[in-house]
Amino acid sequence: MARRTTPPSLASLAPVLAAGSMAILPLVAMPLPAFAQAYPSKPVRLIVPFPAGGVLDRLSRSIAPRAAETFGQPVLVENRPGASTILGTEAVARAPADGHTLLMMAATFVITPLLRQKLPFDTQRDFQPVSLIANTPNVLVANPALPARTVKELIALARKQPGVLTYGSIGQGTPQHLSGEMLKVNAGIDMVHVPYQGGAPAAQALLGGHVGLMFVNLAEVQGFIDAGRMRLLAVATANRVPSLKNVPTMTEAGVPGFDSTSWFGMAAVAGVPREIVNRWQAEIARVVKLPEVRETLTAAGLTALATTPEQFGAFLKEETARYARVIREAKVTVE
Repeated sequence: MARRTTPPSLASLAPVLAAGSMAILPLVAMPLPAFAQAYPSKPVRLIVPFPAGGVLDRLSRSIAPRAAETFGQPVLVENRPGASTILGTEAVARAPADGHTLLMMAATFVITPLLRQKLPFDTQRDFQPVSLIANTPNVLVANPALPARTVKELIALARKQPGVLTYGSIGQGTPQHLSGEMLKVNAGIDMVHVPYQGGAPAAQALLGGHVGLMFVNLAEVQGFIDAGRMRLLAVATANRVPSLKNVPTMTEAGVPGFDSTSWFGMAAVAGVPREIVNRWQAEIARVVKLPEVRETLTAAGLTALATTPEQFGAFLKEETARYARVIREAKVTVE
């Protein structure tokens, strides 16, 4: 795995993801060694490096009980937020390579190493990809009290009040933080970044008027938008979102260079036997195709994207390169 804001170049995955298809490795149908057949021998932990209540947490809790039925052992979701996902990621990196501790991950997995020189783990050395699970578009939303109904009005307001407008994010070094920085650079405006520990706290801050706007994944705020409690200004993807056909992209709104999608996946500790990785990849592909799960994902603004470990690994390399360019162009640093 390596590094990559043309986000998720899902174009490279088109052969597999087209028409909502989900690939399952042929290997999983082959006889497995005795040690893999005995897996799991105890409860499995899915470590979520974000607070409870966020999209990745809800996605993990959709997978866990169904995987438990398949594997015959409890599958427990454990939230380990803190330090921009470093605490939870480290917990998995230090776990035994037996497949009983897995990381539920988002784009911070590739972004954090680009922003922090000293980490207690190496994402390339200490982990191996299992599957990309789902994605959701990022959107720009504002508190309804903010006197700006369009992106152009927002930019005009920011230019009149440099350094006054605040934008929230789900944490430093997240795609949402980087989208805000790109807006500042591309539009030539000055705003103050206010990071929060996850999507739920950030959403509550916007609802309470503690920040004026934020980039956030659609799945986090769809309900608030529908209820009129947040004003949707634009989608941050290259093309319009089918479910939001009347909402302009950032490029259409006058700020070119945006293409931001939030994605979620699973990684295992390096050294976990490939047979176990294959079994989890196959289980994810099975679960996200279940009608009740797909209905839940769709209602939350998520698109299921189960891939093979190799495809997910290639995707992570593209993401690393993409985010490295954004960080360089926006001169982003973290404290």
